[in-house]
Amino acid sequence: MLPILISLLITVSAYIFIGIYYLGTSRWPNTYQNKKVLFVTAHPDDECMFFGPTIRFFKHTGHVFLICMTNGNYDGLGEERADELIQSSKRLGLDPANVRLVDSKILTDGPEEDWSETDVSAEVVKYANEIKPDIIVTFDDYGVSGHVNHIATSRGVKYAFDKQLLPENTRLYQLQSVNFFRKYSSFVDCFISSTSMVYNIGSFKDIVNIQSAMKCHKTQLSWFRKLYVMFSRYMVVNTLQSVL
Repeated sequence: MLPILISLLITVSAYIFIGIYYLGTSRWPNTYQNKKVLFVTAHPDDECMFFGPTIRFFKHTGHVFLICMTNGNYDGLGEERADELIQSSKRLGLDPANVRLVDSKILTDGPEEDWSETDVSAEVVKYANEIKPDIIVTFDDYGVSGHVNHIATSRGVKYAFDKQLLPENTRLYQLQSVNFFRKYSSFVDCFISSTSMVYNIGSFKDIVNIQSAMKCHKTQLSWFRKLYVMFSRYMVVNTLQSVL
């Protein structure tokens, strides 16, 4: 039994060290410098819980915008969470003027709220026409956690893209969902993710910054979210898929 445990420890340690080696690396087309990038999320805290490494990447290389579909008022904390979003975005390096929080009676926060793709699309298209993004980044069709609002956000953005409602030549990328073991493997997943066609692995400074941004969401810092911050690979690395 002891040799098996030692072997397992060595293997895991090797993956961690390899993962640390990849910190601060990314793979994107070279033409993606100095671009306007719009992130589309469902709730305040999505920006740092899921998209942090990619936001930080484009903060260094381009101009970042964010639209959040709700103020996260499911527990009646909408005003507090709206303020937390602004503080978190500032920690990530965004200009508060580049953050749009949707205020809609149709798009309400909740695990039972399956938004219409046309309603989501309308909000995204309206903001996209204002800022003319080169790239839009949002959830994939599973939404990382399977949350119905994440999935509806993805569906609405994809609808706008497929119907050619977005500004001309806008590229769409979706954040890839992974299985449970990879999701909570933190640095260990960096080596696996580095084989993806498009990935962003935060530098050590980026990771500290993302964790600091998450601390701005004080109303959401339950014990299990603190564990998420410690172990989730999305605090360290993002892999993305281009939508054609």
